[in-house]
Amino acid sequence: MRADAVPGTERQGAARVAATAGWTALALLVSALAHAAPTGLVAQGGVARWTGLAAEDCAIMGKRYPAVDAVCYYPIDLRAKPGVHEIALYDQDGKQHLGSLTVEAVEFPEVEITLPDDTYVELSEANRNRHIEERARVLALFKGKPGPAQFSLPLAQPANMPASENDFGSRRLFNGVRKSQHTGRDAPVAMGTAVKAVADGKVLLAEDQFFTGHSVFVDHGGGLVSMNFHMSELLVAAGDEIKRGQTLGKVGSSGRSTGPHLHLGMRWMGARIDPYLLLASPNLLPTVGETVVKAEAKIDAARTAEPEEVDPPGKAPAP
Repeated sequence: MRADAVPGTERQGAARVAATAGWTALALLVSALAHAAPTGLVAQGGVARWTGLAAEDCAIMGKRYPAVDAVCYYPIDLRAKPGVHEIALYDQDGKQHLGSLTVEAVEFPEVEITLPDDTYVELSEANRNRHIEERARVLALFKGKPGPAQFSLPLAQPANMPASENDFGSRRLFNGVRKSQHTGRDAPVAMGTAVKAVADGKVLLAEDQFFTGHSVFVDHGGGLVSMNFHMSELLVAAGDEIKRGQTLGKVGSSGRSTGPHLHLGMRWMGARIDPYLLLASPNLLPTVGETVVKAEAKIDAARTAEPEEVDPPGKAPAP
């Protein structure tokens, strides 16, 4: 120790240096955590959202598309690869924000369906060729560049929706033969009930198809296309501009069907998603930045959720 040093001063100085270094390291850690890319959790066939940044555009899996009401929604195909996927949000000032979504695998149920004969199981050459041509027309609908969204969430219900089987994504066996994966939801709605548009849009295709019967595909902008199948009649045509709540056709049992029902499907940026997710409040969707526990709870709740009835109990659905 120097002769002029005050006892303990050197030790106190070293302690202050160590404390300062510790606080600096902690501050750097907090800063790093604050600026870390936010993450989220979503199931196959689900939709996640990213709120709070006044979004203009969104991006996932190489696709960029418009936000809806300044919120980014990320639709996940029912066969999307499980694991981590990068996402982006472009705010209204043009700044890019990056994050990630972890896609959870879903074990979809297997359902056996009995048809009266094998017309829709063992296809004739004519029916096979017809289906191939129809499928090509349908797949072409999802390849265009998305325009501005013409909808807000939640979407309108296409009819008074009673409880339905949770059949989205189910692997279907017709007469013992596995033939398809169900990409929509079926609700037991009465024959002849009006099927209404879930939002404003433009009719892309309205025709009788082999498997889906009388079918209507509506483009709602923002990359969202709604689909109604198996109707008894069509009341719109391709090219028609339609409004939310407008009647598109009537419930039926055309095509490969075992009885009257309302089939509703959704493709968002080509991703096949559970349509019922868009009929409920968007606040129920898993959100980027929330805890895994909270996201898991929302995912589990969505699997058993049903749309609220449009009409009061005891009142018949509107025709």
